[in-house]
Amino acid sequence: MPLVGHQHQIEILELTDKGDGKGRLFDRPLFVEGLLPGEQALVELTEVKPNYLHGKLVELTQPSADRVPDFCPNTECGGCQVRPLAYPAQLKLKQSLVQGALEQAGLMTQVNPILGMDSPFAYRNKAQYAVRGTDAGAEIGFYRKHSHDLITADDCAVQDSLHVELNARVRNWMREHEIAAYDEVNHSGCVRNLMTRKGFKSGELMVVLVTLGETLPFEAELLASLSDLPITTLVQNINEERTNRILGDRNRVLLGEGVIRDQIHALAFEISPLSFFQNNPSQTDVLYSKALDYAELTGSETVFDIYCGIGTISLFLAAKAAKVVGIESVESAINDARRNAALNGIEHTEFHVGKAEQLMPELHAQGVSADVVVMDPPRKGCDKAVLQTLVAMAPRRLVYVSCNPQTLARDLAYLVKQGFVLDEVQPVDMFPHSMHVEAVARLSLPAKAD
Repeated sequence: MPLVGHQHQIEILELTDKGDGKGRLFDRPLFVEGLLPGEQALVELTEVKPNYLHGKLVELTQPSADRVPDFCPNTECGGCQVRPLAYPAQLKLKQSLVQGALEQAGLMTQVNPILGMDSPFAYRNKAQYAVRGTDAGAEIGFYRKHSHDLITADDCAVQDSLHVELNARVRNWMREHEIAAYDEVNHSGCVRNLMTRKGFKSGELMVVLVTLGETLPFEAELLASLSDLPITTLVQNINEERTNRILGDRNRVLLGEGVIRDQIHALAFEISPLSFFQNNPSQTDVLYSKALDYAELTGSETVFDIYCGIGTISLFLAAKAAKVVGIESVESAINDARRNAALNGIEHTEFHVGKAEQLMPELHAQGVSADVVVMDPPRKGCDKAVLQTLVAMAPRRLVYVSCNPQTLARDLAYLVKQGFVLDEVQPVDMFPHSMHVEAVARLSLPAKAD
């Protein structure tokens, strides 16, 4: 009989999608944070439920051969879930996540070896910090795993080292002038979040201070405290909603132009605070180059880019396509896409604002069709109406970029049942030390016999 406080020797069988170790005890799944597959440990039960158990590590009795020293002092941070797992083992795990999802959906196809990073550190071009009040004053950091409890985490191995100094300056400014941090329980205070974006090739740096209201006290003092840092633009973002969404819809530029510029491959991009831009630029180049290879463009095709964001993939495709049509539901992203097309002198693109599940059927009904379709949906995958329209439109090739192996496999299985052939899948590690994995799938539609 499992009881809270009792200790048991267990073996970890696998990892959950959150990176927690999962074993079995008393014929129930047991979840323990910080353990790796194959490890044996003495665990104390902390939660007993009819269908599952939670425990905490007491003693690691048999470590995995793939366990490495933790590189991060912020051990309670929920960001990098598999830090103790050696990087080659991380890649093997992510390869298996993609392969396993496809096989579970009944898809037997070639999955190429995952494309990882030579140096999986300091790769992120974007950081989002929470700002909360403590007894000592305002504090800046990340959330503890599975909670909204703040932990200080200035020094982050996957972020740029400048954040240590930047966070210290903002923290000192808030404490010196007694500026209230956001209280999410009472929906009060002033500063909610601190966000940064850095152009990896341009070196340009954007700092975004998210506030509950329009008032930003001691603004001049903030600018003075940051004046010797290499900040390209400083923006106040206003988010008055009671929500976990970090950014609001309104921006006020305090310094610079409110945008930064960067490059992926040979393309230039202008990035605003609300822009969706992949967080790992070097692997984005790898990911999008593979998508372009899979599209097999000759220069004569009309290409649809569904869920196009600010047009990153669209502009990659435009170099080898006759026309690219981008579809995105976020109006600010479409404005960015049009601006980025102009910035690169690309004229044979058009971008439409609207939900893909509504726009795709409308465009198809109007007689608009595509030779090749590329899509990069959110984690939930494609809406059924999008998939149905793709079947009706019957493009020769389809390239599916995914951040979720489960929804990728689900959507691919549907398309295969409708006549598409799944040629191959290429996993790409965009987020080392996390459980996240991206993949690009290529599908083709056999020519119909006369």
